[in-house]
Amino acid sequence: MQLKSLFVCMACVIAPFAPARCFAHASLVASSPQDAATIPSGRVEMELRFNSRIDPKLSRLTLVMVDNQRVIEPLETIPASDALKAKAPNLSDGSYTLHWQIMSVDGHLTQGKINFRVGR
Repeated sequence: MQLKSLFVCMACVIAPFAPARCFAHASLVASSPQDAATIPSGRVEMELRFNSRIDPKLSRLTLVMVDNQRVIEPLETIPASDALKAKAPNLSDGSYTLHWQIMSVDGHLTQGKINFRVGR
């Protein structure tokens, strides 16, 4: 029984010094387009980068169009990656919202959105 108590005490002492990444969920660190950006009309390449690896099979990008239609964008295949990539052809002028949802390899779901404008 003393050995078990010793392990519990050691775990309590060591845990605060463990890397924060062990306990963190994946979070967005960069995106293209950036939030609140204005980009030229036409084909838009979207790339979102996260601070840790994600499971692309359980992640998605949904583009909310000018007319409020929602389009789930097909993702480019990037094995063992920390990014999502997709292309949206022929976007006309107007405001768009890119909703993202990712499953990090630690099993946690994270989501967010990026608002951007196409045109002037």
